Amino acid sequence: MTTVLHARPKGFVSTPTIDRISGRAWRYLQSGFSIHLRGPAGTGKTTLAMHLADLLNRPIMLLYGDDEFKSTDLIGSNTGYTRKKVVDNYIHSVVKEEDELRQQWVDSRLTMACREGFTLVYDEFNRSPPEVNNVLLSALEEKLLVLPPDSNRSEYVRVSPNFRAIFTSNPEEYWGVHGTQDALLDRVVTINVPEPDLETQQEIITQKVGINANDGEKIVNFVRQFRDRAAVKNSSGLRSCLMIAQVCHQHEIPVQTSDEGFRDICYDILSSRCSLSPEESAALLEQLF
Repeated sequence: MTTVLHARPKGFVSTPTIDRISGRAWRYLQSGFSIHLRGPAGTGKTTLAMHLADLLNRPIMLLYGDDEFKSTDLIGSNTGYTRKKVVDNYIHSVVKEEDELRQQWVDSRLTMACREGFTLVYDEFNRSPPEVNNVLLSALEEKLLVLPPDSNRSEYVRVSPNFRAIFTSNPEEYWGVHGTQDALLDRVVTINVPEPDLETQQEIITQKVGINANDGEKIVNFVRQFRDRAAVKNSSGLRSCLMIAQVCHQHEIPVQTSDEGFRDICYDILSSRCSLSPEESAALLEQLF
């Protein structure tokens, strides 16, 4: 049984930058187009996708890209059998038997979303092999989803006018992702989601964690300096900021570079998120402290 979601993301943080991106995306969704949110890891693409899906006020089918995906994981497959056996002995000297065996088709998430007009959130879709996502092409363009031939059901599903797809993807340089298909990108509106600016990161940390604005600003600035000096690319520093802020807030650790606890937290969280060796990370952090 496939489960649908009714997302109500709590605490979605709005800033002028976020409002502008979500406003653009909402405009395209209202006009009947599906959208693609593209950007570095940790920039809040999935959170934004769930927020936009919630605004559509339709049940949500959530799907995560996977390198092991097959097309059946998107559209469905024959699962199990039903067997019907009839024995007719109305005339005692004549026995008539009928034995019928049928496969049962079970819709997967994409088929159900297209049929019922749900919102499909396909997170990190470029982790799935490109050939698997080919089934999306006709659904987005011709509004028809093509199923494998079967004498017991229709081979086509007409896509509901309420159906929308929201895709997210990481850069192609990111580990474990495939190149995106031009044919698929041509059928959606792609919006680049950049690294959140300092004001946005500070506002997110303050509202999500409950830390005061001054400490939030210190954490954001410190993480930004470390990432710039360590030349960290293809990911956002927002998750690191949130983790540092949450631990400091919960354990009442002062956000001060002179505090040993704060130093340890920064080392543990930041040193593993760059290409520098542990020794180089420690030396860089000492300079920043």
